[in-house]
Amino acid sequence: MAIPKIEIGPLRRGQITSASGPLFGLPAGDAQLAVGVDYRRETYEFNGSAAAAASSPNIFNAAFDNVNALTPKNRTIKAAYAEVLLPVFDGFELTGALRIDDYTGFGTTTNPKLTAKYQPVDWLMLRGSYNTSFRVPSFNQIFNGVTISPYSGSDLADPTKCPGGVPTSAFGSGQPCAQIRPDIATGGNLVLRPETAKQWSLGAVLRPAPKWSASADFWVINVEDTIQTLTLRQLIDNASTFPEKFIRDASGNVTQIDQRWINAGARQTRGIEFALRGGFDLGGSSAVNMGFDGTLLLRKLEKVAPSLAFTSQLGVFSYAGDLGLKWKHNAWVNWSNDDWSATLTQVFRGTYANQKLPGIAAGTVVRAGFNEKVDPYSIYHLAVSYLGFGPNYKVTLGVKNLLDKDPPFAITYDGNTGAGSSWEPRVADPRGRSFTVAVEVKF
Repeated sequence: MAIPKIEIGPLRRGQITSASGPLFGLPAGDAQLAVGVDYRRETYEFNGSAAAAASSPNIFNAAFDNVNALTPKNRTIKAAYAEVLLPVFDGFELTGALRIDDYTGFGTTTNPKLTAKYQPVDWLMLRGSYNTSFRVPSFNQIFNGVTISPYSGSDLADPTKCPGGVPTSAFGSGQPCAQIRPDIATGGNLVLRPETAKQWSLGAVLRPAPKWSASADFWVINVEDTIQTLTLRQLIDNASTFPEKFIRDASGNVTQIDQRWINAGARQTRGIEFALRGGFDLGGSSAVNMGFDGTLLLRKLEKVAPSLAFTSQLGVFSYAGDLGLKWKHNAWVNWSNDDWSATLTQVFRGTYANQKLPGIAAGTVVRAGFNEKVDPYSIYHLAVSYLGFGPNYKVTLGVKNLLDKDPPFAITYDGNTGAGSSWEPRVADPRGRSFTVAVEVKF
């Protein structure tokens, strides 16, 4: 076996050492091998803030709270990998890879990847892949201190005494379904485990002309042991699954709810990615190019514990993570010549079911004009660049949100902290039309 390209040296912190080269001949070419090792050390610390000193006023839920101050925390990551490319026959390639990682505190994990590509004719390519992966929790998710905050809402009752944890009598009345206002504990969890995932995809690419291509890829991602913080409503609705999250006094009254990071349940998503590229010449140096990238989400199922059933999060509001929008896309068209370039971009996000506040969700409150669905969101950006000063210079003038469109109204209210708004930051931008200037110089 010949390996003509070798990059090997003393293994230092943060360095990747690798070797690659041909293995043996196949009908469509030489099989190729690459192997390598990786070693790095990560350190995280947070010194808090003088603004949160003992003599300063206590600010509710302040991000600079000294409870999150950390002395340096370290972890070492060691990895070894190998990848082989097999041109089995003309137009068909297989690639196999294997990676072994060792994280301080989490042990060793092995993850394979297999990809295939088949191009029977010039204008058609078929492709597919399968792999496993993992994600370790961040330093903050593990080591952040525990913050105790009083709950100020009026929508909680003891879920073991009241169906759905919904109060029907006043706070402090002593009745079974009286309002409760326990302390809420948030912060890190020293026993968090990594998330693990399995994913695969299958797709096709069409190239009917030199500047034109279209592709569609069906994909599936299944995640286990998801790292998340459950909302108070999720904890209330699943109190029998998480009894340890409800801290009680000697009389059995709920005095605290533990809302720290946990490994909870699983998530299954699948969808189709679409891409389109095209262009044509206008004569001389002028040309028009265009592109489109869209995602059709077909499934988003989640469960908060292994013993529970999956529930659909497709096209509905969620407190954390990405919203399960059924459709979203970015599209652009560009005109250019030797000196000028102009690009118009569209950003589109589809509709989804609006959040229902506790009273509306329980059917006890009917609000006139409540919009069950949030309107679609579409904005345009324009950028014009001038390159006539020379090949190393570029000046760009841009307009974001060209039509000065407001975000659609959406209920974005977090009953855990009282934070709320009339727009959804994961979908829309409340800033109106804005202007940008950029100058690029290459040396």
